[in-house]
Amino acid sequence: MNSTNPIYNLEFTKRIADPVHGMVRITSIEAKIVEHPIFQRLRGITQLGMAKYVFPGAMHNRFSHSLGVLHNATLMYDAAYRNWNRSKFLNRNGTEIDEDWIFSSELLQSTRLAALCHDIGHFPYSHNLEEAFDWLADEKIIDSSLRHEQLSEILIKNLLEDILGDHASRIPDMITGRMNNYKLLFPKTIISGAIDADRMDYLVRDSMHCGVKHGEFDKERLLDSIIPYNTKIDGENSDILAFNAKGIEAIEQFLLARHRMHQTIYFNPSVIGFEAGIRRAYYQISSDNPPWELPDTFKEEPEKFINFDENEFFVQLKKELVKRDSWMADPIIRRKPLVKMGPYYHTTTQGSESTDEEKEIYSTLKGLQRQLELPSHDWKAKDHWVYAEHKTQTLVKSIPRSIIRSSDDGFDDSANLKNVILLVNADGNLIDPTSIVGGGQHTFLPFIANHNYHRFIFYTNKNNADKLRDELKPLQSYFSDLQNRKPIID
Repeated sequence: MNSTNPIYNLEFTKRIADPVHGMVRITSIEAKIVEHPIFQRLRGITQLGMAKYVFPGAMHNRFSHSLGVLHNATLMYDAAYRNWNRSKFLNRNGTEIDEDWIFSSELLQSTRLAALCHDIGHFPYSHNLEEAFDWLADEKIIDSSLRHEQLSEILIKNLLEDILGDHASRIPDMITGRMNNYKLLFPKTIISGAIDADRMDYLVRDSMHCGVKHGEFDKERLLDSIIPYNTKIDGENSDILAFNAKGIEAIEQFLLARHRMHQTIYFNPSVIGFEAGIRRAYYQISSDNPPWELPDTFKEEPEKFINFDENEFFVQLKKELVKRDSWMADPIIRRKPLVKMGPYYHTTTQGSESTDEEKEIYSTLKGLQRQLELPSHDWKAKDHWVYAEHKTQTLVKSIPRSIIRSSDDGFDDSANLKNVILLVNADGNLIDPTSIVGGGQHTFLPFIANHNYHRFIFYTNKNNADKLRDELKPLQSYFSDLQNRKPIID
């Protein structure tokens, strides 16, 4: 058994002042990563993309966020160690975690490095361009689509492997969606899980910079609830991040903060409109003699990615929009108003049969979205006059049944753990927080579990407002409270 907290075995050589966390201390290997040009590039990638057009303070970048995730990952590790030693949780089947591995300074250092590197593959304006990669791949303009996690893995292998050494083989599994090594499931859920170091940083950081209070939560109580837990995942005994049931109120507060930040900041109709516009402008220009390198280039020559930041991209984007006399120049360059119709809200529930009316509403919304949004040759030729955005949010999902019954039948649970919270009661047994009703537990999780919250918004310029109203007439029978409203104009 490790008698020493693994944090005490790390040698911190530098400290960086952060407005959210105070002093963030880093080791010598972390300092080398921070000094590398591919990490310094994150100074030129804003955390919230086009949100700065709506919230003037949202100028913070992925550089500071990545340092915050490293800091939070360490706090979570420290909390897990202290809480484990204090309470000595056992599973219902008597198995214990592999504490010599889980609480080794080697794994902690790998986890901190994964936290530091998790966003290095972000393109300008963060997630906004990734959907356009799908369109470019469909049109055979690029070989295949790409997500920032995949590019991060490529960058780590080609640019950072010499610095990372043995840690380089573990980091991709911690930051990508796949899970090939069950010995890394515990740190993976610290980096990317239902309640993780990433979300614990960006909720507070984004809230502070946007001038709202919605991202605040009881961080100390949440950390005090963290424990490592051993259960079967895909038939394998695996150590994973779990929470003491006594911390249910802090968990709920965290989820509510995330929900409120989505409603007010991330899914703000004006923010979504600007993001959608820049994505469509990128796609349109990339389809015809683009002035920038396309994703395929960065997969083959990752060193070229170092210079592709928002400053370079936006200068080229402005020139192209003006040269092409695109109507999107006004909202993207000059922040001119867009006509917004909606939002049209809809909720679906996983594992529950929808009514015929619910199916028809959703089908109508998705049909209009496809008609108005998805690119085509005609879309490119006409510099499309309207577009639609569909945003989906899932706050919490039920624990897969095979985990609850500790099954050996090979269910692929590791692929379905995002937004799943493992709760451990006073007896050390695993319970599903989304099924707690009564029994002294006052929780709203059962009522929001497995719900997918959909928000559809339609945009155009003022000259085409009447045309857009005509296109949206099929929605009138379902959304009578919205059909007579005038378009919302910024």
